[in-house]
Amino acid sequence: MKKQLAVVLVCIVFLLSISSCAVPEDKVIASLGEYEKKEFFTSGGFQDYTDYAKYVYTSSNVVENTYLNKIQETDFAIINTHLDDFEGWIETIKDSEPSSEVVANYDFDRKIIDTEDYFYIDSERYTWSDGHTSLVRYNIYLFDTQTQVLYYFHNNI
Repeated sequence: MKKQLAVVLVCIVFLLSISSCAVPEDKVIASLGEYEKKEFFTSGGFQDYTDYAKYVYTSSNVVENTYLNKIQETDFAIINTHLDDFEGWIETIKDSEPSSEVVANYDFDRKIIDTEDYFYIDSERYTWSDGHTSLVRYNIYLFDTQTQVLYYFHNNI
């Protein structure tokens, strides 16, 4: 009887530990409703990884979205700063791991971004002892209204 109870307790603890490792829902992506198609590519591991994804929607209401903001001309500078950094990491990954899925599938073209589109950026900067500031973690969401595609860029060094 004690062995059975011990086995049951071990199973319960194991199941609880697995369920606590579930990936949290991305609130920005969830705020757009159900997507029709998802393409997700990643490189790296715990606390040091780069993700690129595309979510295709058939309908979404970005105008009333609580996260996404319509792109203004003044937003291009911050968007390009983050995309420059992201693409720099894609090149770094390419140099060390040319067959990486994120490298092989990165196909974003900045020419599609215009003032009809929406974006959200969540980022963190770090200032080094020499005064240099760099991006250390960010999530970029760009919603192209013409194609109904949400582009997701994540980097964490």
